[in-house]
Amino acid sequence: MSTLSLSRREMGLTMTYKEHGDDVIEIDALLRRQEEAWAKDAVEFADTFTADADFVAVNGELISGRDKIVASLQEGFTTFMAGTRMSSPSERAIRFPLPNFAVMITSGVGIIRPGEDSVREEALSIQTRTAIRQEGRWLFTTFHNSRMWS
Repeated sequence: MSTLSLSRREMGLTMTYKEHGDDVIEIDALLRRQEEAWAKDAVEFADTFTADADFVAVNGELISGRDKIVASLQEGFTTFMAGTRMSSPSERAIRFPLPNFAVMITSGVGIIRPGEDSVREEALSIQTRTAIRQEGRWLFTTFHNSRMWS
């Protein structure tokens, strides 16, 4: 099993991780797509998931299937999450238990409210995503979000 763990500062550096370097780049690109689509485009955000993905929201709600993920996010993006931004993680680790299967854990992630510059400490999360490679392309197939407690 291979593991790669980088801090936010290190994520911008050229990677020399040979065994899964291209895979790490592709999976990181999925995460960036989620950050960019947050609160703007529920379809674009959900397109980073497989059609049968499972998504566990920070409140514990289980949302199964890309279409239901879109519907739930769209409702949030037009109401209580309108105008928010998704922060980049302060840390992230990626492991490859199998060649076409990856586990990504991000921490220090959160939603930045309108008029604020950073995530409130009580709103910081740790998130676990699993990704699979289908037809040569990486997609997340599970997501779990929970609060970080100090």
